[in-house]
Amino acid sequence: MMKKITLIIGFALMFTQMFSQTPRILEWSIGEPQVTCGESVQICYPLLVTINDDSESPYLGTSTMRIFYDSKLLNNLSIQNVEPGYSAGTLRLSDPVLGGVFGFSSDEGVFAQFNVIDGAASSPIQLSASNSVHVLDFCFVVSDSASYPLCTPIVLDNNHLGKGQGIAQDDGYLMNDAGIVGTYLLNGDLGNAILADDEVVHYKWEDNGNAFDGTVNALEDRTGNTITTDCIQNVCGVDEEVCDGIDNDGDGDIDEGFDADADGIADCFDNCPDRANPDQDPDADCDGVPTSEDCDDNDPNNTNSNVNDADCDGVPSDIDCDDNDDTVTTTNENDADCDGVPTSEDC
Repeated sequence: MMKKITLIIGFALMFTQMFSQTPRILEWSIGEPQVTCGESVQICYPLLVTINDDSESPYLGTSTMRIFYDSKLLNNLSIQNVEPGYSAGTLRLSDPVLGGVFGFSSDEGVFAQFNVIDGAASSPIQLSASNSVHVLDFCFVVSDSASYPLCTPIVLDNNHLGKGQGIAQDDGYLMNDAGIVGTYLLNGDLGNAILADDEVVHYKWEDNGNAFDGTVNALEDRTGNTITTDCIQNVCGVDEEVCDGIDNDGDGDIDEGFDADADGIADCFDNCPDRANPDQDPDADCDGVPTSEDCDDNDPNNTNSNVNDADCDGVPSDIDCDDNDDTVTTTNENDADCDGVPTSEDC
């Protein structure tokens, strides 16, 4: 209800047609991030929009944009590449305390808001139902502490509990927060902005459904989590690959160069990194004899196995006079009747 109340109070005179028809849906999303290399790495996230009904030549009107981002990984937000004729109003940023609420990499998360001032009179953004239209870019400098692949969500401030429920439930996540407020103009009528029913597609972020109670009023609240698949690779430089289960150098391979025994298991996860054992059978002394069969699993020089030496006395079962007593090491090779008297002396 915040969105409706806010706009009734603040913009009633301006938006004379606001409630004269069923509002159309503006769907806001983030396009493919663009990385620029240099002394510092810059990433720009394009803000895109579509409308569900593009009859009557809809233009984008003045709109309020609100987002949340991971400020441990992304710094120095600037609004760039705004479409000609349009402009960005004053950018306001919160303290970096909302990271835990949105499941970012740390507690450092920022709420950012500004107005997109329409330039429909000179160079309107023509809205489309079939194609996403570019509005502007959110540009950041990547933190020196960031690692790759870089999973950096952009959460568009449109509460997921109101998704698909119409304009009355079209609010943001915070208390007294109207969320994203989009408007559009029809048939070139620049004096009558119409309030949209806003929907969003977040970037690398998923909500946690009904586990969230609807309003962020404490830092202990949890709204969702970062998506950690298909994240941004390091295209500006090569980090040194280390054995840790992560693609550190961003080349698509994990732990390459760390498989000394060529068994397909990286050394840091291999129970015997110097002996090929792709099945990773337990073998404490890494002598090639599984723990379950090893007569001495603490001595890699002792490869005697209970499979062919049941009493583990060092005499193979097929010649051991007593293969159940490891104190008896007499063999039938030198004592055919196994009576303890060597064959050469036995009557």
